[in-house]
Amino acid sequence: LSRLNTIWKGFINMQSVAKFVTKAYPVSGCFDYLSEDLPDTIHIGGRISPKTVWDYVGKLKSSVSKELCLIRFHPATEEEEVAYISLYSYFSSRGRFGVVANNNRHVKDLYLIPLSSKDPIPSKLLPFEGPG
Repeated sequence: LSRLNTIWKGFINMQSVAKFVTKAYPVSGCFDYLSEDLPDTIHIGGRISPKTVWDYVGKLKSSVSKELCLIRFHPATEEEEVAYISLYSYFSSRGRFGVVANNNRHVKDLYLIPLSSKDPIPSKLLPFEGPG
């Protein structure tokens, strides 16, 4: 991550689960509006099943008017890692993704997908068009 520029820094907050400062790094897609369009605090409104997200992503990829952008969140400091891991564990243990409640103009839908460093990249997200 040290070679990549951050595209956003702020809070991720899920009531009664975790709140922490994080940085977002580019993975794939277009990031033109993300730095200005993401709010200071990303509020996670709930959980969503992976099947629902993958069905949606499949439809999105075949659309010419919509783009799929992938970003990676990383704790801003070592002190933030505990809350970051708590949120990851919350979604991972339930087999669910996070759905963001406060999207803006250019970001229609935003999902948090818990992937460990050992997990393969889901095929629905490939191929990457960016730093990866």
